[in-house]
Amino acid sequence: MTRLPARTLASAASAFALAAATITIASPASAHWSCGRAAPDDITTSWGSTTASTSARVGSSARCATAHTISPNENLDYHCFAVDINGIETWTYVVSVPNPSKRGWVSDSMLNDGGSYTACPNQG
Repeated sequence: MTRLPARTLASAASAFALAAATITIASPASAHWSCGRAAPDDITTSWGSTTASTSARVGSSARCATAHTISPNENLDYHCFAVDINGIETWTYVVSVPNPSKRGWVSDSMLNDGGSYTACPNQG
């Protein structure tokens, strides 16, 4: 087995990281879930809660209207995630377990575990 110099390995690692970043940018998760669009299907079995009282919105952005207020530590069923309108932050669609009429998009920064790890299909 031939050993490669550290510089060659670093170059290969950089090329791989760049390729992975390119793939991530082109993935379906790079789209915003439009304000007011119908809720995504529940495609995960993941759960979590908020770290503080927060707004559940009608789309995956702080620019979208507030649908409900989610209380701190309220149990939430996660459906999937999408990015915000700027393509930077991720948002998870949640449904309150104690009160299923409370639902909407919550910024992953407000969720105790960072939100869903499953991208919503058919974003845009």
